[in-house]
Amino acid sequence: MNNRNTDDFFKKVGAKSGIDVDKMKQAVDNGRLDDYINQNLSKGVSKQLKDVLSDENKTKELLSSPQAQELMKKLGMK
Repeated sequence: MNNRNTDDFFKKVGAKSGIDVDKMKQAVDNGRLDDYINQNLSKGVSKQLKDVLSDENKTKELLSSPQAQELMKKLGMK
């Protein structure tokens, strides 16, 4: 996935989830993604996301799941 596809993906997901993707990107750029996640997601979702993102194998597994693949197809990512 190239940067443009990634940007498009996050904008579409952000629109559906209510997450401000630009603010999330700023948090990433400033090294404050944890703060953003903690402030904008429930504790349970925040923990799950952090667990997946901190484990490369879990991240790959998630992205290769049929549900993720289908979502990427619907969003024009594949």
